[in-house]
Amino acid sequence: MLQSNVSDRKRKSSSTSYSSSSSSYAAAVKLSFLPLRPSTLSILTRRGFHTCSDVFASKTSGGISNFAAELDVDLMEATGIHREVESAVRTYYNCRRCISNNNNNNNNDNNLTDPSPQDGPVRNNGPLTAASILSLQYSSQSERLKSRPIITFAQAVDSLLGGGVQPKEVTEIVGSPGVGKTQLAMQLCVDAHLPIAFGGVDGDSIYIDTEGSFSPERCWDMAKALYDHLQGSVRRSGGKKQLPENFSVESILDSIHVFRVLDETSQNCTIQSLPDFIEKKKEMGRCVKLLVMDSIAFHYRVNASDKSRTKSLARIASMLADMAVKYDMAVVVINQMTMKLQGLLSGGGGEVGSGGGSSGGGGMEEESWMESRTNTTNTTTATTSSVLVPALGESWAHAMTTRLWLSFVSDSNPQRSRISGSGGSGDGKRRLCRLVKSPHKPEGTAVFTITKYGIRGDVSSPH
Repeated sequence: MLQSNVSDRKRKSSSTSYSSSSSSYAAAVKLSFLPLRPSTLSILTRRGFHTCSDVFASKTSGGISNFAAELDVDLMEATGIHREVESAVRTYYNCRRCISNNNNNNNNDNNLTDPSPQDGPVRNNGPLTAASILSLQYSSQSERLKSRPIITFAQAVDSLLGGGVQPKEVTEIVGSPGVGKTQLAMQLCVDAHLPIAFGGVDGDSIYIDTEGSFSPERCWDMAKALYDHLQGSVRRSGGKKQLPENFSVESILDSIHVFRVLDETSQNCTIQSLPDFIEKKKEMGRCVKLLVMDSIAFHYRVNASDKSRTKSLARIASMLADMAVKYDMAVVVINQMTMKLQGLLSGGGGEVGSGGGSSGGGGMEEESWMESRTNTTNTTTATTSSVLVPALGESWAHAMTTRLWLSFVSDSNPQRSRISGSGGSGDGKRRLCRLVKSPHKPEGTAVFTITKYGIRGDVSSPH
């Protein structure tokens, strides 16, 4: 009880001096007014936190470790709770402002004022229109341009994704070993530095390497190919386009920040430290537009129990989604494949991967999941069978905004199966990118290749 009173006094004493861009005017907002999860609200109220100022002042007075100690939770959970409160405060005031604007517009009143925290919970003031929500996303045309998707340099894949890998979303890339997941991730890191005048976002990227698969030499090849491509575009434009003075192969590589993590603990600590790193880059005039994790499953498949793994993954998914929205960046998570046993009694439930099998018809694409599932589960010579599925289970899959499934193209024509003259680090084999989950695009497929220049479209396709 004494400790609780001391904590309350600390929060009250520091609440008057606390100020941040997201919550400087949130001191009087009760936590019960915010769109928080019931479990989060319960944890906070049980430990004596009743307003936003209590939460923010706790971190201000002693850092996130002080906040974690007051909540009696670990650092990662405390970080997630604090970010959830910050996000809820932003949502609260954005909704309040939008509702106030709508009401003032209806009353032909041009004197718009910020909403008051004493107005009560936002849920009692009616819904927002879709147009109002869109108007809150970007305040200027420059911000709209910087929020473009990040291209892959494979036109078919970009078209499949609606222009490229989308910002404010968590995109998962799954596939069997050697199919090109890491190559695609490195290509995205290089393309994230593409200048705005050439259709890019001109940002930095973060690469969390858990497997040691990041290759700076391969990134240099991709960066050199991008630079040469843009130089050719400048020449073809007749001087209408110009590259920024400081744009070079070296500047592209300097924009990729690699974190090598060797175990689950360092992985969690790295993720927790990312907001501070991103804020420091922003103060230096550089915006991080892409975060890559390669791969999310590596450390969890070694010694983590199912219960602890599920809880930790849920926190990581929440933190990644929050950072994607807060910093207007694309988050790409690479996931491994695993074997899943299926018995006759299971009825073939669950999501089934295309794996490495090929269809016998010699068509351009390999057999679909439904065909693979039917052929596997209808086997009469065995009571169980195995299929390739993404690791980490369905609960993790539900947390992802978009899922891409990479596989090799099955083709009986060797001239079309392999692109001749690819050379270098690319094997020239044609890959299939299948969009299996997306909130705004239909399912579909696109073919791409890996050449010595990086990820490119299917040059053998007549389209």
